[in-house]
Amino acid sequence: MTDKLSLVAIFAHPDDEAFGTGGTLARYAAEGVDVHLVTATRGEAGQIANPNIVPDRPMGDLREAELRNACRYFGVKELHLLGYIDGQTTIAPQQEAVYKIVRLLRQIRPQVVISFGPDGIYGHYDHLAVHRWACAAVQLAADEERWPEAGLPYRVPKFYYRAMFAEQVALVERVNGHSYVLMEGIPFPFVGYAPEQITTVIDVRQYVQAKLNGIRCHASQLNPMHPYLQDEFDPLMEEWFFREAYILAQNNLDGYSLPPGEKETDLFAGIR
Repeated sequence: MTDKLSLVAIFAHPDDEAFGTGGTLARYAAEGVDVHLVTATRGEAGQIANPNIVPDRPMGDLREAELRNACRYFGVKELHLLGYIDGQTTIAPQQEAVYKIVRLLRQIRPQVVISFGPDGIYGHYDHLAVHRWACAAVQLAADEERWPEAGLPYRVPKFYYRAMFAEQVALVERVNGHSYVLMEGIPFPFVGYAPEQITTVIDVRQYVQAKLNGIRCHASQLNPMHPYLQDEFDPLMEEWFFREAYILAQNNLDGYSLPPGEKETDLFAGIR
């Protein structure tokens, strides 16, 4: 049994950590896991979605402040900002970005890493870039010949992709009349997965208030009419709010396999 557990979540922008994984981060932090959040950009290209917010600082400063406040609710031990520009990750120095993550993985030595899957949730270019960075970093962190100056090689035991249930995407379609995110007027559809494709479902019912508080910290990104901002919103009445889904993309644990016909209910299954 491992005495000290660590988790690293790797995402692109402030608020990426909140909606699909905020409960997971809060749950494991509450259980004593060292939770680290890696965020590639400061969200400089974001738009003010709340007309009641008049920015008194540059957008990157505002969104970083929101992210740091959210991290307090989620119980994040340390926030690691990679320093890339929102919307420009695809033209950032790719080797440099992967090196930064490899160095962090070798320093922290987490048992669990989570990031975007190859769909990027809805295909955002920054999400896709960070997916590639995370995949490459998990692979290269274990390569003793690559970047020895970044620390001793480390093989991540379990690497997960964040995912959405197909039923969740269908619900978004029914409620909103569409299931996509508009970027510069172009629809980027959410990608959902069938139940049999989801390997892991984390129940965060006990941590929904921390999750909701963390989401609300990203106030500049939320329209005042957003359901999560309404006083009457009850997170325990929305299944997709308290069930967070993942796909186990890499399992490097000796002797561990997914329970046949069942979902994992713990990212650290097989470790503790």
